[in-house]
Amino acid sequence: MGALFSHLAMSITSGLIDDDTISVLFGIFWPLLEKLSQSSHMENTSLSTAACRSLSSAIHSCGQHFQILLPKILECLSTNFLLYQRHDCFLRTAANMIEEFGHKEEYSVVCVRTIETFSSAASLSNLNSSYTCDQEPDLIEAYANFTSAFIRCCQKEAIVASRSLLELSFQKAAICSTAMHRGAALAAISYMSCFFDASLTDVLESPECPSDESRGVVLVQILARCGEGLMSNVFYALLGVSALSRVHKSATMLQQLAALCSLCERTMWRGILCWDSLCGWLQTTVSSLPSEYLRQGEAEMIIPLWLKVLQDAASDYLHSRTGDNCRNHPGYMQGKGGRTLKRVIRDFAESHRNVPTPYIDSRWGCRQQFS
Repeated sequence: MGALFSHLAMSITSGLIDDDTISVLFGIFWPLLEKLSQSSHMENTSLSTAACRSLSSAIHSCGQHFQILLPKILECLSTNFLLYQRHDCFLRTAANMIEEFGHKEEYSVVCVRTIETFSSAASLSNLNSSYTCDQEPDLIEAYANFTSAFIRCCQKEAIVASRSLLELSFQKAAICSTAMHRGAALAAISYMSCFFDASLTDVLESPECPSDESRGVVLVQILARCGEGLMSNVFYALLGVSALSRVHKSATMLQQLAALCSLCERTMWRGILCWDSLCGWLQTTVSSLPSEYLRQGEAEMIIPLWLKVLQDAASDYLHSRTGDNCRNHPGYMQGKGGRTLKRVIRDFAESHRNVPTPYIDSRWGCRQQFS
C-alpha cells in the first residue's frame, strides 16, 4: 500500500492519473488500512511502522480525500501511542497529518485533543532528565517533530488552548538538549529554534503587541517564563565531549533569542520580554555554574563578552528579517555578528571538553555528574 500511494503522489504531480481513479483506489485501500491500524497487530513495531508509513504516503498523495477522516485518524494514532508508547511512528504520522490539515480552523479542536493525549503518555511525561532522554532518542526526535508541526501549522486557537502543554514541551526540550545522544539533543534544539522563529515572526508582524489570545503572546510568555532554565541548559549542553556537535544549532538558537529580546525591547512587547531579561538569565546562569566547570576569572569575562556578541548577532538577525532582506533569509547564522557568536560558543565548547558530563533533571537547578 505504501508503494502504491507513493506512486500515486508522483502520478498526480505529473498529471498521469485523475481524481476519480484516486477515489476508487482510496475506497479500496483505506478500509484495509483502517482495520489494520485499529487491530492488536499494531503492537508489532515493524508492522506499525509500515502501516504508519503507508498512511503518511496516502496523506501526501490523497490529502483531500483524508480530510474528512482527520479526527478519526488522529484519534487512532493517539490511542495507539498510549497503548504502545515506544512506537514513535504514531507521533511522526500525526505530525504529517497536522502539517497537511492543521491550518484549517475546523480541526483546531481535534489537534488540541491530540496533543493533550500524547502529552499524557507516561513515556513523554518521564522525559525529565538528560539520562532518560539518552534512553529514548527516537521518541524525542518524533516528539520534537510533532510539537514543531503543531506550532508551525495549527491555528492560533489551538496554540492558545494548548499553552500549558507547549510550555511543558519547551521545558522538556531544554532538558533534552543536554542529552549525550546527538540526534536527540539536536532535535530538541531544532524544536526550540522553531519556537523562536514563530515568536519572531509574530512580533515583527504585530509590534503593537496584540491580546493574550494571540499565538505570539502565548509563545513569548512561555519564553519569558522558561528563559532562565533555557540559558542554564544551553551552557550545560556546551560542556563535555558531546558539546561540539551542538555548537551550530545552539548558536543559531541563541541568536534568535537575542534578536527576540532586542526586538521586544523596542516595541510594546517590552512588558513581557526585554533585553534585561536576557542579561539576567545569563548572569544568573554563569554565577550558578559550579566552580569546577569554569577557569579562575572566567565567569567575570563570559558575561560582558557574550552580551556583546549576542547584541551584535541580534542586530544582524533582525536586519535579515526585515524589508527586502527577508527574501534571502536562510534561517541560520545571520551576518558577521552571527558568525562571531558561533565562534565564541565554539571556543567555549572546545575549552570545556574535559569537564565531566553533567546529569540534568527537571528541577532546573539540580545537576549531578556521572562518574
